[in-house]
Amino acid sequence: MSRLPDWLTDRPITHRGLHSEDVPENSLAAFQASIDAGLPIELDVQLTADDQLVVHHDDHLKRLFGRDELVRELTLGELTALTVTGSDQQPLSFAQTLQFVDGRAPLLVEIKTGQHRNLRAQATAAALRDYQGEFAVQSFDPLMMGWFAKNAPELLRGQLAGSFAEKKDMSWATKKLLQNLGLNGISTPDFVAYEYGFITPRRAHLISRRWPLLLWTITSQQDMDRAYELGDNVIFEGFSPA
Repeated sequence: MSRLPDWLTDRPITHRGLHSEDVPENSLAAFQASIDAGLPIELDVQLTADDQLVVHHDDHLKRLFGRDELVRELTLGELTALTVTGSDQQPLSFAQTLQFVDGRAPLLVEIKTGQHRNLRAQATAAALRDYQGEFAVQSFDPLMMGWFAKNAPELLRGQLAGSFAEKKDMSWATKKLLQNLGLNGISTPDFVAYEYGFITPRRAHLISRRWPLLLWTITSQQDMDRAYELGDNVIFEGFSPA
């Protein structure tokens, strides 16, 4: 029997908060918009140069800040002093984000992959230890989710998967293994979040037989309607769902 709360299967989840052209992703403004809409928030965390957690999606700072540096090359203090180009919003520490949301919306926390997976997992689990709101964690890295299965089994965890098309340095065999959830025996997830643009009805059916299925990232009402025919819930951005 699934132990998933209703918010993970019944309420569309805002991708990096309810962001728009005027509201940057993974920002206080985007998170407040999600809270105001009564919708869960998906967000990303990764490690800084001083091994702190910052809420940011890309490994690089180019897209949002116009800087030719990696997140991992700057300290948390240096990162949170930046401002997203064309806005008044700044990067957030994970601790700051938890304090701001304060249980007003459920959180789906994606832990970005990379070196020091156990440190990433440990830091995230520690930050969430005393958090009183609803949340779940997820990652593309089955071994990281395996760390949670072993060390924090009480926390809801999800296995992310998809085409892995952006992973140019990943072998074909590894991609196939992860596309087919071949390491879910290690991650033992409570749910699977799969790339909508890569999933087929047959794959969706096979996944749904074993795990609740979330589909990402939905960008139109038409795709949302179809996604709900394939899985249990969606992670969306760029439009206002009906």
